[in-house]
Amino acid sequence: LADATLATKRALVHGDVSPKNILCGPRGPVFLDAECAWYGDPAFDLAFCLNHLLLKGALRPELRGRYLEAFRALSGAYLGGVTWEPRADLERRSAHLLPGLFLARVDGKSPVEYLPDKAQRAVRDSARNMLVRPIETLAAVAELWDGRR
Repeated sequence: LADATLATKRALVHGDVSPKNILCGPRGPVFLDAECAWYGDPAFDLAFCLNHLLLKGALRPELRGRYLEAFRALSGAYLGGVTWEPRADLERRSAHLLPGLFLARVDGKSPVEYLPDKAQRAVRDSARNMLVRPIETLAAVAELWDGRR
């Protein structure tokens, strides 16, 4: 996963696209805190932000459906703007990155501090399953995540 991501050089990648780093500007989004920017795989930025949405849904089960709506809206809007390569290729790489990002945010160097133990276990289990049986589309990731209730 890491080798494939490092080997893909397509665009300037922000590296920290999360809801807290996006402002709504008069002409579209404004991205903050680009100190993690690098030249690489734009699938990382999409997966990184989608990861945040799914983890917030794990934290707030009563809002899981709303976070999944946001996941689907962001996925669709982003993929709809992909013109530099086949959309399915970028989508597949984003879907493959998500389980690694789940584990990074639960057990990695920068874990989210807000998830209770039960939610962390569920995230780990989902991530392991997705690493063993990779999912090819973001819609399938959302469907799997929705079924974890």
